[in-house]
Amino acid sequence: MKATTKERLKFLELCLLLLGEFKKSYFHLLFDTKRAQQTKDLETYIKNECPMNIRYDDSLKRYVPTPHFDAKFLPDDASTLLAYQKYVEDLIASKGEESPFHRIEYISQPFLTAPNIELWGILNRAITKKQVLSINYSGLRKKEARYTIQSLALVHNGFRWHVRAYVVGEDRYRDFVLSRISQPQVAEMAYCNSGVLENDDNWNSTVELVFKSHPKLTPEQAKSVEEDYGMADGKKTVQCKVCNIQHLLKLTRTGLDTEQREAHLFPLILDYKSNPELTVILDRLKSKKLIKI
Repeated sequence: MKATTKERLKFLELCLLLLGEFKKSYFHLLFDTKRAQQTKDLETYIKNECPMNIRYDDSLKRYVPTPHFDAKFLPDDASTLLAYQKYVEDLIASKGEESPFHRIEYISQPFLTAPNIELWGILNRAITKKQVLSINYSGLRKKEARYTIQSLALVHNGFRWHVRAYVVGEDRYRDFVLSRISQPQVAEMAYCNSGVLENDDNWNSTVELVFKSHPKLTPEQAKSVEEDYGMADGKKTVQCKVCNIQHLLKLTRTGLDTEQREAHLFPLILDYKSNPELTVILDRLKSKKLIKI
């Protein structure tokens, strides 16, 4: 089966799953196919692929899922399915069509600014072409300074964009928040072949983070938190790049010191004291004031 046919049948199943129906006219919302092709796609699905999934309802004059409906072309993973649904909705909207799907409201970070397009282009080209950049950077604890960097990866941490970079002349890797970068210029100097992502230990090393509900929550509250975060046996285990630990803790509002964090405001804690490696990493982040207790 051609990939284009699979994509159309995938959309058909999305309609059956979310709308409980499918009309042949739905195809035109996403695909520029003629009616003959639409009929052929439906016949392929009904007769060859999933005859137990779908039936035609004469009274409604449309196709509906059977009680035995079991998607064959849709993603099995819920996150991937939601991403596909959003992709479909965005594509329908971009074509100026009215979506048959119920609108999903995505609450975005209100303080997140889209990256400056000119800077975005410069950073992407620098990564692709292995260019050294000279930038001005203003941090919260330091005055504006000039850095020479090799851009390695662009990262969205849930709140803002930053670039993972190698700092030329300092032989270290760090993150630079895009909104604090100004006056970027390509530096006329040779690319340092050792300052690459493959040599960034904190990027390539991962550590296991174990999240639990705050111990001062009532059993009923703790159960709700565990269900909210998909915990099993009272914990959620996540593999995280060492360089992203502070970002993940901020994003999840996770506390380290249960005595100084109110349970109802910060229901998640990090269970780290039995992990010596993680304890050292967290102590280092605290000393640099990258995380709070």
